[in-house]
Amino acid sequence: MDLTLNIAENDKHDKVEYVLDKPIGVIPDKESLEFATFDVEAHQKHIDNASDAQCVMLSSMSLELQRQHEHMLPYEMLKHLKSLYASQAQTMEYEILRDLFSCKLHDGSKVSEHVLKMIGLIERLASIGTVLLENVSTNLILQSLPSSFENFIVNFNMNNTKVGLPELHNKLKTYESSTAKVKSVLMMSSSAKSSKWKNKQQQKKKTSKDATWSY
Repeated sequence: MDLTLNIAENDKHDKVEYVLDKPIGVIPDKESLEFATFDVEAHQKHIDNASDAQCVMLSSMSLELQRQHEHMLPYEMLKHLKSLYASQAQTMEYEILRDLFSCKLHDGSKVSEHVLKMIGLIERLASIGTVLLENVSTNLILQSLPSSFENFIVNFNMNNTKVGLPELHNKLKTYESSTAKVKSVLMMSSSAKSSKWKNKQQQKKKTSKDATWSY
């Protein structure tokens, strides 16, 4: 599948990609009405461009593929290549979707690495022709998050937030950072209260002990 994509990209740069989508037509009989309006110059240009594209395509192939396609024009060549790689693309799609659906962020792991991995899988799907709707991609990422992101998800859905995947990644990083700071402050506050309580208890014991000795 990567081969067909590379071939198409090479031809696009040469501005002759139309030869991949359109077969070379047959010249009408000179005595027919169709011949009167037939563009012979455009037809010859199509043949020349197809010949150039054929050379580029064959040079991108292995020797075995060259042997199979050396007598084909670009349109037929690409059609045949797509049929050869169709099953491979289906297998790739299955494997990428399997990895995507199994992605889960565990508590304590960094959300940035997790989301970037999922975005990478989504982009790989698009590269083989399986493009997910943006809201589907967003929901897949949100559903992969642990309960510690519940407040973020609730607010995100309540506000009907519409953002691209890069912005969603940034928002999740910001949320993770802010909640980490809140936890740190709460832990420090709890530690300070605990320390004060221990000091009070120790002071009470000391006062009680001193009172006993005085007695």
